[in-house]
Amino acid sequence: MIQASDLEVRPDEKGPKNLAILLFLSSLIVAGMGWQDWQLHHDGLSDQQIETFLATPNSQPGEPTTVEQYRDFETDVRDNNGYLLRGVSLLLASVCLLIGAPMLYRLQRNGARLCTGGALVGLVGGVAGSMTINNAAQTYLGDAMKLTYEIWVYLCGTMMGLCFAVAALPLLNVRARLALYPRVSLTHEEEE
Repeated sequence: MIQASDLEVRPDEKGPKNLAILLFLSSLIVAGMGWQDWQLHHDGLSDQQIETFLATPNSQPGEPTTVEQYRDFETDVRDNNGYLLRGVSLLLASVCLLIGAPMLYRLQRNGARLCTGGALVGLVGGVAGSMTINNAAQTYLGDAMKLTYEIWVYLCGTMMGLCFAVAALPLLNVRARLALYPRVSLTHEEEE
């Protein structure tokens, strides 16, 4: 015979802590990507860096990209704030994850909310910025580079979407949600 205590949902404290560690490590990667975009918006690449950067894609079949075309691409992306949008949104997401992950590790509900909000900002801003960058790439760059920047849109969306899903998990899962502070208790009323 099954008793009510056997069906009772128990809090899961290990799951949110494991997710907090994963989100903290992910925030470092997101911060690196955001910082790179911030620097590209303000400084750009030198001619020597562009030549080195284009060496491999230009060795592929298809239309090669010249340094001048890449300069036009960079100018268009800066004018449309593609790097700025993606960089700021990823940096903001990483700050939210860096602050929220230790809070989530301490099983605080606001930590999960902060991580989820930050991941959502990174998802929306990252995809919007990547699409702006991709539009400029389709206009100015050669075949291999067009494909690269198109893949970046999908890659940014997939990674930030996965980050959002992981961050929202403690808020959606019943066992994890029961472990977060302030604690919520479930009461079972016996049927007569």
